[in-house]
Amino acid sequence: MRLRADDLRFSYGRRPILDGVSIDVAEGQLLGLVGPNGAGKSTLLRCLCGMLNPSSGRATLDGRDVAAMSRRDVARVLGVVPQQCVPTFPVSVEEFVAMGRYARERFVGGPTPDDREVVARVLDEMGLREFARRPVDELSGGEFRRVLVGQALAQEPSLLLFDEPVQQLDLLHVLEVMGFARSFAKRPGCAAVVVLHDLGLAARYCDRVALLHQGRILAVGAPDEVLTEENVRTAYRVRVSVSRCPATGSIQVVPLEAA
Repeated sequence: MRLRADDLRFSYGRRPILDGVSIDVAEGQLLGLVGPNGAGKSTLLRCLCGMLNPSSGRATLDGRDVAAMSRRDVARVLGVVPQQCVPTFPVSVEEFVAMGRYARERFVGGPTPDDREVVARVLDEMGLREFARRPVDELSGGEFRRVLVGQALAQEPSLLLFDEPVQQLDLLHVLEVMGFARSFAKRPGCAAVVVLHDLGLAARYCDRVALLHQGRILAVGAPDEVLTEENVRTAYRVRVSVSRCPATGSIQVVPLEAA
């Protein structure tokens, strides 16, 4: 499975957000999208999954134009873990996760035994079995984040896109979510993309990093190659110290002052 963006351009009205972005996500990779607020990270993610149609360029899944695919066909391959999601009616954790089966369910007849088996497996995998009957609006932020991941997993996708998945999470849940994102990307035939603000997490967990700046790719490659003092200063307008963490072996980025 391969996800590509070729010369993507997108604007909100007259305001350009993406200006010729090209990336390539290959099987087995976790790609991190980083950059300052307004750089175009979440917009790029929405173009990759077909939620937004670029004004030019295209996103492709194994060579198929995402914009030309049905939402149902896209969902059978690609799952999205949104930044935020607020249910508009009371629903249990099990029911919420089961909504991810819509792309796989028959049009008539309701859920099949296979559908129920997948949901049960996802609840176990995400450690949600004890919460199955609990309303989602009674969960903590970290618990609900696992439910969002579970709903995407219920689609049985080959690709997962995470939009700022660790926002407002405590340290334990940050490690759990990032560890899962990396382990999913290593499954046979799978890959993942994650939008992050924490450059240290991107360096530690991602195989490749794409640094966005003013709607363009400033640099893309291995974290050590992309997250340099010069690149971070250019993108964020902040002087930083980049060093290697002795505990993890990955680089760490410490902000010092406005550039």
